[in-house]
Amino acid sequence: MTTFVLSVLLATFAGQVQPLASSPSVDEKEASAARLKYMKQSATVYDIRLDDDRKTPLKLLPEPALRWNNPVSGVSDGLLVLWVGPDDRPELAAQVFIAAGTKDLWLHEFQSLSLGPLTVSRNGAAQWQPRKPGVEMKIIDDASPPAETPAQRLAQMRTIAKNFAAADDFEGKSRWELRLLAKPLHRYGKPKSDILDGALFAFAHGTDPEVFLIIESRLKAGKERWHYGLAAMTAYALRASYQGKDVWNRPWQQPPFDPKEPFYILKYVPDSAK
Repeated sequence: MTTFVLSVLLATFAGQVQPLASSPSVDEKEASAARLKYMKQSATVYDIRLDDDRKTPLKLLPEPALRWNNPVSGVSDGLLVLWVGPDDRPELAAQVFIAAGTKDLWLHEFQSLSLGPLTVSRNGAAQWQPRKPGVEMKIIDDASPPAETPAQRLAQMRTIAKNFAAADDFEGKSRWELRLLAKPLHRYGKPKSDILDGALFAFAHGTDPEVFLIIESRLKAGKERWHYGLAAMTAYALRASYQGKDVWNRPWQQPPFDPKEPFYILKYVPDSAK
């Protein structure tokens, strides 16, 4: 999330947001703990389902994948939370944070990681319904076959991830090279399933994810093959490359955001404040 988009959202949401129920303590540790509790709770209000025949519900992981900050946008504290499907694959990501320059404008920035459409509801009303997949998985042709053990496969995925690079176009003015976070945000997969192994990586400003990289061992033509997929976690224009060759890009998304697209931002207001 970056400054221009935040300024547009501030104008859009001006006068519509209620403050937190209680002021944070002057003690920063207590204030930090209070923010963490509040951010975690705010993510629990949604009912999220894959739009398949079963309308499969997604599960919010009980602990955040990451607590982050972004020195570029001025956001000093935020969470990244994940919802997973029955196979533990991440299907949806959201960042929870206070908009830079405000005290109480809470935003939920969503990105679908699903291979199909999904529906995000709150109190029985649909809030966002992306009709497109959030990510497209592609074979990594030059990768070695997935190894036998989980530890070996993790080493392979980390090596593959290092062959990618990503950058964003900050406010349409300057290109920022993003940093690959060394540790995967989420690991999943199991033998004799569609996904033998998989991991969610991120490229970040500071510790704030801006681009997701999904690496999965999937069965293709009777063989386990490594696949990759890329997805945004910012509204700004993004580009990614593999071994120096451009493989993915996403143009600048400006408000108002299309509720049928895989990226969306919602303001969060507690039910008690409505």
